[in-house]
Amino acid sequence: MKALVNTLRPRAGSAAGPRHAPERGTVVLVRALLLFEAAMYSAVTPVLPHYAHELHAAKPAVGVLAASYPAGIIPGSLLGAWVATRAGVRRTTLIGLLLFAVSIAAFGFGTSIVTLDALRFVQGIGCGFIWGGGLTWVIAVAPRARRGAVLGSVIGAAIFGTLLGPILGTLAVTLGTRPVFILVGAVSIALAAWTVRHPEPPARADGPELTATPLRAVLTNRHILLASWLILLEAATIGATGTLLPLRLARFGGSGVLIGATFLVASLISMQVAGPVGRAVDRRGAGVLVCVGLALTAVLLALLTLPHSAILLAVVSVIALGGPLTMYTIPSISVITEATERVGIPLAVASLMLNLAWAVGETVGAPAAANLSQATSDAVPLLALAAIMVITLRPVIKARLTPPAPADPAPASAESEARIGSEGTMTVHA
Repeated sequence: MKALVNTLRPRAGSAAGPRHAPERGTVVLVRALLLFEAAMYSAVTPVLPHYAHELHAAKPAVGVLAASYPAGIIPGSLLGAWVATRAGVRRTTLIGLLLFAVSIAAFGFGTSIVTLDALRFVQGIGCGFIWGGGLTWVIAVAPRARRGAVLGSVIGAAIFGTLLGPILGTLAVTLGTRPVFILVGAVSIALAAWTVRHPEPPARADGPELTATPLRAVLTNRHILLASWLILLEAATIGATGTLLPLRLARFGGSGVLIGATFLVASLISMQVAGPVGRAVDRRGAGVLVCVGLALTAVLLALLTLPHSAILLAVVSVIALGGPLTMYTIPSISVITEATERVGIPLAVASLMLNLAWAVGETVGAPAAANLSQATSDAVPLLALAAIMVITLRPVIKARLTPPAPADPAPASAESEARIGSEGTMTVHA
């Protein structure tokens, strides 16, 4: 509980004044929302073997269940961006939370794989609404000089949510899916009530002039497209490993507790890495971090094919998923936000690109990996992902993904640094 509180609250002793309290409250709210959403996403991981056994579902069916959530993010992102630009962030967030509350509570009563697929799809739509509103606001309040640190903090909170997800999934397997998911639905209602009491954040007034053709600007900007591809590739990797590794661990005799612990520890490492990676992006740019993250992830994915014992596979899985993916995720997000502002694209479009890239990657990654594994072996999809990452290194090196120097005015930047410094630093005492 202490770790959860310190993840959400600003660091004590900040230089920020009282008049920044509403904005600090907004950041705390968004952290809580993204933490909650991430927990709901990862909660299904330990439950997959349970449903595969109880519903007699084959690997492809389990892959579809895993992919239903990211598939729902695609329409959810489009609708969420549209609602956010017209009705505001608070209403967008409320819609997402209410969708979560209904679909999560009903998920505990699902007795067929098709019903579970549909409910996870609705949860994905809610995710698109929550991220579309929350991430847009966090990007808008962050000064360019510290945007990487702020993004690292927010992503760190979301990663902390993935720590809670496997615990919830393990509890659902142990205590029953109905009581656990009903309780989670109640938490979603409580977050909605908190959101209602929170004021609508003001629009940022110092942004660049917006382009009249944002879609064309996005499709012709190589940095935006490359960074979106990196997010898509990471999501495909998470979707594939989130489907294959629980089943592989179970096949080698791993218990539900071991499966949950594997993903929990991996998320804990990622959470600890997120903050330093974000600060490194601010200091040195994105290029080197993306290259190192891609190379390490490719090597570790290949190594996942070697262990044939549950314990050894769990150890390699923790290393593979724990840090390298985060090393190129946060820099990729930073590249998208910098590029969209530089060419005058609305920040809501940047969030939309992030959500769509993630959703498409996971939607494709989970079922593709499951079907390839069913037809061949687990090694084929894992090695294919590793090869794609190696190939992607060439365009990343050529693109020189280093953000430009901060352009915030000096007085405003100093004030913003004090404010965001208190918001953007995540302190965790495990």
